Amino acid sequence: MVFNEEYAGAYDALYQDKDYEKECDYVEVLFKKYDYRPKTILDLGCGTGGHALILAKRGYKVTGVDRSAAMLDIAKKKAEDQRLDIEFIEGDLTRMPVSKKFDAVISLFAVMGYQTTNAALAAACKVAKECLVPGGMFLFDCWHGTAVIADKPAPRLKEINSGKGEKIIRFTLPEIDGMNHVVRVNFRVWHTKGNAFTETFESHPMRFLFPQEIGYFLEVAGFQSVDLYPFLKLDTSLTEKDWNMMVVGR
Repeated sequence: MVFNEEYAGAYDALYQDKDYEKECDYVEVLFKKYDYRPKTILDLGCGTGGHALILAKRGYKVTGVDRSAAMLDIAKKKAEDQRLDIEFIEGDLTRMPVSKKFDAVISLFAVMGYQTTNAALAAACKVAKECLVPGGMFLFDCWHGTAVIADKPAPRLKEINSGKGEKIIRFTLPEIDGMNHVVRVNFRVWHTKGNAFTETFESHPMRFLFPQEIGYFLEVAGFQSVDLYPFLKLDTSLTEKDWNMMVVGR
């Protein structure tokens, strides 16, 4: 299991510098590029609601799905505090508990990389297709395999100070499994507040993907076209230096 209660509780602090607004801008730029005007969005792997809340504020009708109850509890509380009408559903995105159709499906922050087996990735792509109206768009970002191999991930240390006697320290140790196209990202998190101290360990297997296999999985799922971009860019072609890529399936 990943994103359990203790790690989920530190998640927003650890990613407080993530520019969710800019990423939602990018999603809307992609809609505009394809001359598409969606009204309903399904957010697969919505986490604590970073994208869902912003998109809801911008007028979209958003439904978020995540398998972590702890992450969803935080998302629901934020939506309630901001008086946003967002439906959050606990569920595995390879076995969707949603039967209605959406104009667009998004899955951001490398959520598709958590589908480490071919069966899981195929199922996730199929779910996205089945949840879309005819002509709908599926947008997701993922790790670009060519770049991951060329520029391997390294250990990292991140420290967050709240200024109120609270500190979060996260040590990240990645382990590459090249044969299975997976990076096992091992997180050890220390959280101190006053005299209280907790230590959490989670290991997140993350699959890196290659353009040809992405095209294959989406085509088999029923998508008619697949386009790839460097994440947050539209005016340059994907290269082996682009660690993150954006995928658009229609």
